[in-house]
Amino acid sequence: MFASERQEEIAQLVSERSAVRINELVSRFGVSAETIRRDLLELERVHRLRRVHGGALRIPCSVEYLSRSERGGKNQARKAELAEYAAGLIRENDTIMVDSGSTAVEFARMLVRRFEKLTVITNSLEVFELVRARESYSLYLCSGFFLPGENAFYGPWTLDFLGQLHAATAFLFPSAISMQYGAMDYDRDLYGVQQKMMERADRTVFLADSDKFEKTALLKLADLREDSLLVTDSGLEEEIFQLYQENRIRVMRGGKVWK
Repeated sequence: MFASERQEEIAQLVSERSAVRINELVSRFGVSAETIRRDLLELERVHRLRRVHGGALRIPCSVEYLSRSERGGKNQARKAELAEYAAGLIRENDTIMVDSGSTAVEFARMLVRRFEKLTVITNSLEVFELVRARESYSLYLCSGFFLPGENAFYGPWTLDFLGQLHAATAFLFPSAISMQYGAMDYDRDLYGVQQKMMERADRTVFLADSDKFEKTALLKLADLREDSLLVTDSGLEEEIFQLYQENRIRVMRGGKVWK
């Protein structure tokens, strides 16, 4: 097989599967790892893929921006699945911050089912309405300017309120996840609230369904580092999951986390 033919097949694989690993390509084509690395370098040069340690990823595309009402009915089962996994990171009596959004609603439902006593800090009116069913919870609704489309509060009063609080964990729900660009979102009004939650918590956990991986959005919330923790559903492609592992980014998938 000519190098150009092999490279075209590699590019097709990345396009179809979102990610490929060098070891897999070595076995598939019967060539050396160094040859595959040269192929990936050439394909990256012509913008067919993006190289990462251990393989390559499809060049991320922008995720479609949807309103809160449009997002609410999408991937419901996946959101419920990852919410259950994320709940496993919490202990009774913990203090947590919870972002807004459709996945946040599923997460709030899971909290009420799983825990007797928590302190929950949120700017989401929907999350607040769900968790207040537990009279044993301590609740803080960080109010301010109200954003009707997202059923959430934002602005200087919200940020001032958050600035006086501290939590063990902030749970954020980005619109897109990319190894290159990090955790990303769209809403400029809520961006400052998300940043403040990350600042005021000991750790941040990003919850995103598998459709959001290797996608981009308008605003960068944070880089993905070794201390990052992503929680997703079992639908995340194995190749992407393995490459995140090889690049030392922790992902909880199917209730199991690589460390």
